[in-house]
Amino acid sequence: MKWRILVRYLAILILSVVIVFIINLYLAFKFTDQGPWSKISSFSLDFQQYIITEEEKPAVSPDGIKALNSYQAWIQILNQEGYEVFSYNKPADAQDHYSPSEMVFYNIYTGAIKDYTTFSGTAEVGGNAWSYIIGVPMQKVAKYSFVYSPELLQSYLVLMLASFLVVPVIVFIVMGYIFGRSLTNPVLQIIEGIQLLARGEYDRRWPEKGLYNEIYRSMNHLAKTLKKNEIERQNMEQMREEWIHNLSHDLKTPLASIKGYGELLTDEDYQFTGQEVKSYASIIQRKAEYMEELLEDLKLTQVLKRGLIPLNRQNQDLVALLRDITIDVLNNPYYENRRIVFTPEQEPIVFLFDKTLMQRALTNLIYNAIVHNNEDTEIYISIKKSDHIQITIQDNGQGISQDELDNLFERYYRGTNTNAHHQGSGLGLAIARQVIETHGGTIKVTSTLGAGTLVTVMF
Repeated sequence: MKWRILVRYLAILILSVVIVFIINLYLAFKFTDQGPWSKISSFSLDFQQYIITEEEKPAVSPDGIKALNSYQAWIQILNQEGYEVFSYNKPADAQDHYSPSEMVFYNIYTGAIKDYTTFSGTAEVGGNAWSYIIGVPMQKVAKYSFVYSPELLQSYLVLMLASFLVVPVIVFIVMGYIFGRSLTNPVLQIIEGIQLLARGEYDRRWPEKGLYNEIYRSMNHLAKTLKKNEIERQNMEQMREEWIHNLSHDLKTPLASIKGYGELLTDEDYQFTGQEVKSYASIIQRKAEYMEELLEDLKLTQVLKRGLIPLNRQNQDLVALLRDITIDVLNNPYYENRRIVFTPEQEPIVFLFDKTLMQRALTNLIYNAIVHNNEDTEIYISIKKSDHIQITIQDNGQGISQDELDNLFERYYRGTNTNAHHQGSGLGLAIARQVIETHGGTIKVTSTLGAGTLVTVMF
């Protein structure tokens, strides 16, 4: 690929040189064409057609006079001895007699007669031979003598061709190769980098310098982002597997109870009392309700995640909601001896929220502080409002390790003991965060092992 790119680049350069050469030739002929002034030599040689005889002397016909005027020219007609026998518009510096050597000199060089370029010719009119000199302004036409050897003309042409075509092509090839490498090597590195990213290799880093520094910077950023996403995907996959494992475990436990008691009730060899049937049926019902709650929580997390649940928002008092939740928890026979202190800094605090969902979220957070701590743990709940609403749930319990804290809300599922008095689905924290974020809030958890945990909710 490297050589293919380089050859294409050099081919474009060579073609460019050839095109430029052809264009220059065309422009050279186009712009060096001086119109009628470029034909002055042939005009001078052909001027004999305008020389006539009047009273046995040479003269210029009216058409010839008109032609001379069109070139701002003058003329002298000389006899065989070089003496002037006719003139028209002759300048003051022109001679009346010319020797043969002077005729040659004046015909070769511009400015031999001041400010004029001269051309000579011969005419035979009425049996007499005449010579003539035609002069035109030197600022219009000038002569340059070019001496060359016809034998060497071919070598001159080859040398000119080499100078104007071959040498530039060689220079362009050499410079194009050097410059092309500086262009193609980064392109090849970029292509290689894209291939590495396509194969899932994200550890390569490219130096952010040179002509393509922005592309290298973008590739490094893309590699970093893709690697981060890959790590998150792996973590998500791991959490999903843990979730499926925990879900299977928590479903198997109540299913085993339901299956066991069901088999007992269908045993025809044993006569159950009414109290036993009622007890077993009650256990089966509780296990079925737990499974139903678990599945409903799973459904709720997915609906909240996709924003598909309609919110029934109303302006309501958050202080009253927290107070009711605290009372309901303490009215639970299993937690009536727990110490829960609710201290609102002001009331009422009105906020636009869905009461059912918000009650579910805050209840989950409070029960989380109860279930995962000892019975002598103290829980303090407070709420205040300034430029925002802040709810805190703080305990002095056993705390949460940093590893668990980092993944506290990212886990799809955290298994809980189904025999615990508060038989939650294990999705309480995930649901709480989703509900709070759905209401435009944030939740933050800080904890120290052995010192307790602080949950802060902000709206």
